[in-house]
Amino acid sequence: MECLLIGGAQSVGKSETIYRLAQRLIRAGFGIIAGTLPIPFSDFRVVLEGSNKYGKKIKIIINSPTDTDIIINDFKVFFDSNGGSYDILISSVRDDDFWPRPQFFSIMNISTPKDFILEIPLGKITRRGLNFPVALAWYQQQNDFLIDHTLSNTPFDI
Repeated sequence: MECLLIGGAQSVGKSETIYRLAQRLIRAGFGIIAGTLPIPFSDFRVVLEGSNKYGKKIKIIINSPTDTDIIINDFKVFFDSNGGSYDILISSVRDDDFWPRPQFFSIMNISTPKDFILEIPLGKITRRGLNFPVALAWYQQQNDFLIDHTLSNTPFDI
């Protein structure tokens, strides 16, 4: 399984980044086959099905929350109950070796070399006042571009 993880500390925008990505994939023609994409934004789990850039049908499982062992175990139940066989997994994960990062990999049974794991780290925006919205918009736009570029290339090929 190819894994794209959005990593970082608490409240750096991991879930929002994943939400924007799920919206872009749906606009690109992927359909929801399990779970929901809530409007307005809140944490979510969803399975999408569509075609990669070569026309091959693929399944993508997307998960935004990984805050506790209980939440990760709930994701594992969702993962297993919706087929358990996915081409791509996209999820948030805590940074470095902070709890519950190790539990995420253990519970989800994700490891190299069995799985390809690419992690995009996020950080906090520290601008203040009127500069914050401008800095945040730039940061989100650049991260979205980086993620889209990454997913359009090998091994993801979306």
